[in-house]
Amino acid sequence: MIVGREAGDVVATQCVPDRKPEFSQRLSAVQAKLYGYLHSLVPDINDTDDLYQQTVLILWHKFGEYDTTRDFFAWACGVARGEVANFARRRTRQRLYLAADVNLLLVESHATMPDQEHDDRKTALSGCIEKLPTADRELLSECYLDRDGVQAAADRRGRSSHSVYNSLRRIRKLLFECIGRTVSAQSSTGGK
Repeated sequence: MIVGREAGDVVATQCVPDRKPEFSQRLSAVQAKLYGYLHSLVPDINDTDDLYQQTVLILWHKFGEYDTTRDFFAWACGVARGEVANFARRRTRQRLYLAADVNLLLVESHATMPDQEHDDRKTALSGCIEKLPTADRELLSECYLDRDGVQAAADRRGRSSHSVYNSLRRIRKLLFECIGRTVSAQSSTGGK
């Protein structure tokens, strides 16, 4: 139960226990996509895990307000967008995260991207990562998949974290350009 204010009175919003199976079914259908959406905006896997859990909790508490005529994933992304915005505001002083306004623009662009385009970009990303030199692939893996993150990757290489961030920026730019070329080539040939 969440306690909120409405017209100066304290009101309770129920979690709607009788809709728990419906909530579970809807969440199950989109949970990997929702997690991927969050992870595309927040590079640290631990932060993504925390944001995902917080988002699911809020979705459950607000499920009584959910309009079943709307797309559940779009609604969930709206809630997630609010959580990412709050997170970004708290983290703007850390170089790893973008300024809150830029992050919000990224969140909004993801929310409006058609499913097929999103799938095409994910497929292209996999191919583009495979085209990277081995050292770049290893660095990506260490920084984004390893719990120790950028600082540990820098330490293992005898480099500063700033140097590793610069390498990641270069690699992300290469991947962005490769994805753009790949998706463009697929759309101009009418398929994959």
